[in-house]
Amino acid sequence: MKKIVFLLMAVFLILSTNPVYAGPPDQAEGGWEYYIYEEYYKFAGGTTFITTYDYGVFTGTFEGESTEVGTVAIHSNGKASFNAILTFTGEVNGKSGTFEMSVVGRAVLGEDWTGQWVILSGTEDLVNLRGQGTWYGPGAGGSFMWGSLEYEGNFHFEPDK
Repeated sequence: MKKIVFLLMAVFLILSTNPVYAGPPDQAEGGWEYYIYEEYYKFAGGTTFITTYDYGVFTGTFEGESTEVGTVAIHSNGKASFNAILTFTGEVNGKSGTFEMSVVGRAVLGEDWTGQWVILSGTEDLVNLRGQGTWYGPGAGGSFMWGSLEYEGNFHFEPDK
């Protein structure tokens, strides 16, 4: 009898549990202004590597400020690449906290930058935030200058586990 009761309870619990899924993603879009400071230069072959530090201001879906540490590689053929980890503090969809974002991009010197962003992790109300997208624009053009970019993509909040 105990086995039958246990089996019935197990079946009831399995059938009464509803899985939780993330909803469809929301559109992310806005502006990203940043001030760049270049500090370390390294030369290898025909490539120059520059360590950059940025302070940024996001508007639009992401409302807040950011700091960033990255590397720009300028190749002898005039092409450049960029990768960084950005730390954002502010609000997304009325929720506040911080998140870390991977940012990568490329350009031909003198032309606009294009790149991708991916949210890696978050804290506080943004702990379950996930998202990815693209960014583009003229950038800063050098050290101690303001740069201007636009971003777009998708985001959603994962359900609590």
